[in-house]
Amino acid sequence: MDVGNSIRIAIDLFDGDEVDAAMLLACTAVDGTAAKAFGEPTTNQKFTTLLRDNYDIFGAMAVPGIDLNKTRFPVKLSAPKASGGRPDVADVIYGIHRCQHGHGLELPDGFELVPDVSGETGRTAMFLERAERGSGAKVALSDRVVFGLIAVAVLSPTNIDQHVPDSYYLTYGRQAARLEINDWWGRADDFRASVISVDPPLSPGVVLDFGDWWGNL
Repeated sequence: MDVGNSIRIAIDLFDGDEVDAAMLLACTAVDGTAAKAFGEPTTNQKFTTLLRDNYDIFGAMAVPGIDLNKTRFPVKLSAPKASGGRPDVADVIYGIHRCQHGHGLELPDGFELVPDVSGETGRTAMFLERAERGSGAKVALSDRVVFGLIAVAVLSPTNIDQHVPDSYYLTYGRQAARLEINDWWGRADDFRASVISVDPPLSPGVVLDFGDWWGNL
């Protein structure tokens, strides 16, 4: 399945209230983009590196106001790839969402996506739960991450040859600017210069500090 089809199906599933399935297809679009950018096969390292290289785009779309480069989450994961050895949001997405859905498993309790897209424009939530010792914390990200992942794939220069039906679009920012996907394939730098810069998220972003939560891993 090519990246364009993965994105089309992800949006269709999301519109049909199949959010977990949409998340899987959005991850598939990132997998396909990472394979094109870094060579096949796709791996944990390639998937998470692609997200980290585009944290300004992903963050603005899906987790505005948080410094994703510096924030680490006390989630229990195997072999996180972020610098310093503690998981960042790319590790959480890969280790929890991409791998669980990719293996046909249900998400662990506490990691369900928060339904923000259908609510108030500009509202993006994140819920964190401190867990018992040995089990790690739980992080419920906004369902806007589905579209953050899609944006990373759409805007990647490796996907300039992709296509979706003309009715497919993304929205961005407090004013919900409409971005026709077929106008934006491969234009990451233009997005940074003419979209994020015009309606930037909170800057500098907040670094989340979990203090003694790390003692529960």
